[in-house]
Amino acid sequence: MESNKEHGEGRSDIVVYDAGEGRAAVFEVKNSKTLNDMEEDCEKVLEQIRDRNYAESLRDEYEEVICYGVAFYKKRCAVKREKRMEM
Repeated sequence: MESNKEHGEGRSDIVVYDAGEGRAAVFEVKNSKTLNDMEEDCEKVLEQIRDRNYAESLRDEYEEVICYGVAFYKKRCAVKREKRMEM
C-alpha cells in the first residue's frame, strides 16, 4: 500500500497492491460540503483518476486495476467503483 505516491499525471490518495493476484486498487478521496454532494463528488474523483491517468501507470504490472471514488460528509461515506482490466 502507498499513499500520495505519484502515478500518471499527479498523486493518487491511496494505492493498494495485490501482486499475487495481479490486481491493484486506486482510491481517490474527497470531503463533500453537503450530504447531497456525495454521489456527485464520487463521480468527480473517479473522473480525476481517469483524467490524470492514475490507473494507466499500473497497467504494465497489473492485469486488473479497480478505481474507487470515495466521498465523506461528516460521519457518512459514499463509494463508487470502476474496474479497468487489460488497459
